[in-house]
Amino acid sequence: MVLTAVRPKGREAAIRLKYEKADITSRIENDVESFHYTDVAASQSDSMSITINARDSRWKNAWMPEKGVKLYPTIVVKNWGIGGIGNYNRDYSAECGAFVLDDLDFSGAPDTLTMGGVAKPNDSSFSERNRTFTWKKTSVKKIAEAIAGRYKLELKFEGDDHDIDAKEQDATDSAFLQDLCKDYGLVIKVYASKLWVYDREKYKEKAAVWTVYEEAQPLNPNALCIEPGSFKWNTKLTGTYTGGVYTYTNKKKKININVKVGTEERQLKLTSKVNSEADAKAKLVAAIKNANHGATTISFTIPGYPAGASAQCINLVGYGKMAGKYFIDEMEHTFSPSGGYKTQVKASKVEKGDFT
Repeated sequence: MVLTAVRPKGREAAIRLKYEKADITSRIENDVESFHYTDVAASQSDSMSITINARDSRWKNAWMPEKGVKLYPTIVVKNWGIGGIGNYNRDYSAECGAFVLDDLDFSGAPDTLTMGGVAKPNDSSFSERNRTFTWKKTSVKKIAEAIAGRYKLELKFEGDDHDIDAKEQDATDSAFLQDLCKDYGLVIKVYASKLWVYDREKYKEKAAVWTVYEEAQPLNPNALCIEPGSFKWNTKLTGTYTGGVYTYTNKKKKININVKVGTEERQLKLTSKVNSEADAKAKLVAAIKNANHGATTISFTIPGYPAGASAQCINLVGYGKMAGKYFIDEMEHTFSPSGGYKTQVKASKVEKGDFT
């Protein structure tokens, strides 16, 4: 077992690492000082970093990594049991994905080397090359397919498609697609050589996958319990809406049309070019839901939980009125020989708001 951190009841955790097609776990197992993996639900790319003790001179020479290669880390736990993982008889492993090595940092005395990677295509033009182009007679899904194909990414599209009469692009493919999807309540994520476009609100309607507790559960010793002192909760009213109005011009009739949804207590007002009344409504509802997401948030730390993932729903038990169903926006896994394996979770309350 690699980079072993012994926990109560014999629990163990380890990190395995592939460098391109080569498994270099045995090369780093005695030199890893820390590992971080951040799994995000939307907008940003997943990221990872691993810091090693580079006292072996080969890290400055033959073993020095090359920027642009792919790294494939895996979190492995044994006899973990926490949250229902394992039965104290088998291992559980969670592949973190494919990461492009884009950041190398070396420091001396003592010598350490940090490898930082992001989940994005090897072709940096996805997020760095500005493109000027007019998309015509297409749709959100077709545009996503074209961009995914350009970088040899597998497209996973989970949401309603929307026709696009004409749309100007003057941005990177990454920024353009993200803004386009946001207009219709869709979010994007690049991971493991895939481009995922999905409807976050529909994912928030899914059943909770796991549960976290404020206090230990006598009848469930493997329950996921929040570490004391790590829980934070916040709720806000500013920047959230109960409804909205979208104003656009019908050029044929030469009149302004107002599309309204929700109630008037706190209205979001928008105006721009749209294809139709249905298009205006779709964009208005999406804008309201985007604004309202994250109105109530929590963050906390639990013992390492590799089975969890961003975009899942969880149940929070305890903490009085703060309890309920939450959508995971981000999970950060950290691991070191001295600190063991822990997971920090950031999540948003799943609240009602149909606006249809």
